[in-house]
Amino acid sequence: MKLKIPKPPLCPFCGRLIPKPTFLPIGFSDYEAGICECGAVYVADVTGFSRGAVFLEALLIACGGDLDLALDLIPEEDYQEIWLENYDPESHTLPPESHYEGRKIKGALCFIKLANDLEELKSRERAKALSKKEIETHWTLSPQFKKRLTRKEAENLLLENRKEELLAYSLSEPLNLQTIQKLLYHPEETMRKKASVSIGYISNYLSQRDPERVLDFLKRLLYASADSAASPWGAIEAVGEIIRETETRYIFFVKNLFGFLAYPEYETSVLYALMRMAEKNPFALKKGPYLRLLNIFKKAKPLAQALIIKIFTYLKGKELLSYKEHLQPEKVSLFDYDTLSFKEVYLKDLWKTYEKTATTKEHQNE
Repeated sequence: MKLKIPKPPLCPFCGRLIPKPTFLPIGFSDYEAGICECGAVYVADVTGFSRGAVFLEALLIACGGDLDLALDLIPEEDYQEIWLENYDPESHTLPPESHYEGRKIKGALCFIKLANDLEELKSRERAKALSKKEIETHWTLSPQFKKRLTRKEAENLLLENRKEELLAYSLSEPLNLQTIQKLLYHPEETMRKKASVSIGYISNYLSQRDPERVLDFLKRLLYASADSAASPWGAIEAVGEIIRETETRYIFFVKNLFGFLAYPEYETSVLYALMRMAEKNPFALKKGPYLRLLNIFKKAKPLAQALIIKIFTYLKGKELLSYKEHLQPEKVSLFDYDTLSFKEVYLKDLWKTYEKTATTKEHQNE
């Protein structure tokens, strides 16, 4: 009787043995994936019934998280797709039969390989998104920070603006990020905003060491915001802070924030999040349908108008200039992130600053 031995999975494009799929920080779903030395991306469908989602995940990873590009690609011309059937994720092999070691084998591996010109462009973006840098500071070297903070301890650190210590506690024990998350639901708005700013600051460092953890945390914030049985409170603003502080790593989720604008109760939180992104990470904001804000401005309440003006001021965009007739002659209370407190400002003064910024850029381009 001939012994039937499982085969190791080889890349169909180059013939190399591929590492076992794992969780990558660049995709959108929770499928395990990997990247071959030749640049081919592969994603595991462990059930055999998720091929559409697995294919999209592989294409998205290959494109460095750029969904717009992924959806515009033409099969065979821009990329090639190959499937390896009968994949067993537990042993990371391809058994010759449908049953192996008492398990029914129904998995598959989806491989995507971009055309050479696209691969050359996107390989660098993937490498940057997948990079893990070890952060070593005098804080993380001290054993005193290797502990789980209580909610009260985290709150006191925020009240005293001791962000470096919060960073040290979170790098030493990442579960402390969840403790800070609880403060996003604090009854005082100032505390909620401090918590969201702190989460963004910590995520910048933690994403370089453990991008998968930050990605999972960001998803949970979005899920919590979308839960009809719960209030979003500071969760949406925390998502904005994470995207603001992490360059292009999580810009795929900008469109999720814009989706919440369809619901009036989310409007202020979303606009604060977008304003913060526009200030430090305008490229990320422009990956979303930001011109949608122009229509919102027409009928917006004074606070929403103030935030939209700030957004276009940071973007140095002249698109809002023709909407001056809709400006309301009001004063609003706007949160100042430099002083971490609220201050009253007139919309007409915000508009003057915006107008000066937009027209200055316009003259420079002439």
